[in-house]
Amino acid sequence: MWKNEFTMNKHDSMRGWFAYELYQWMKKDKDIYLIVGDLGYGMFDAIRDDFPDRFLNCGAAEQAMMGIAVGLALEGKKPFIYSITPFLLWRAAETIRLYINHERIPIRLVASGRDKDYEHDGFSHYAGDDKDLLDCFKNIFCVWPDTKEQIPDIVEAMIENNKPWYINLKR
Repeated sequence: MWKNEFTMNKHDSMRGWFAYELYQWMKKDKDIYLIVGDLGYGMFDAIRDDFPDRFLNCGAAEQAMMGIAVGLALEGKKPFIYSITPFLLWRAAETIRLYINHERIPIRLVASGRDKDYEHDGFSHYAGDDKDLLDCFKNIFCVWPDTKEQIPDIVEAMIENNKPWYINLKR
C-alpha cells in the first residue's frame, strides 16, 4: 500500500496512473529503477520513500540520466527515465540515438506533457515535436495513450518486453 496514499490517487491523471502502476510493479520486481530529472512531483513520493535505492533524482542532467540508465540496463536492470518531454528527448538526443536506438538497450523513456501542456513555463517546455524526433529512432517502440485507463497494460508491456520504449503521458 502507498505510504503516501493521500498524494497519489491513481484516478487523478495519466501521470498518476503511471506512478501508481510503476509502484505496484516495483513492489514485485527488484530490478525496476526510476530515474527522474529535476522534478518536484509529489506523485513519486511513495516510490522515493519505499524504494530509495531504486529511485534516483539526477537533477537537470538529462544526458547523465541516460548514461546511468544505460549502465543499469547493461547490468540486467529495468530502468525507467521520467522527465518533461522536451528535456527528456532534446537534451539527451545523442545518447538516445547512440545507445537506446542504435544499440537497442532496453530503456523505458517516460515523457510528461504533450503540445503546450506546460505552456505556462515557456517555449522550452513545449512538446509538439516529439513525434517528429522519434520518427528518426526506428528501434524505439513509441506509445501515446489516449486515456489513463490504458496505462496499466502499457506499463506491464514495458516491463515484460525487454526493448527500448517511449511513452508520452498527458499532463
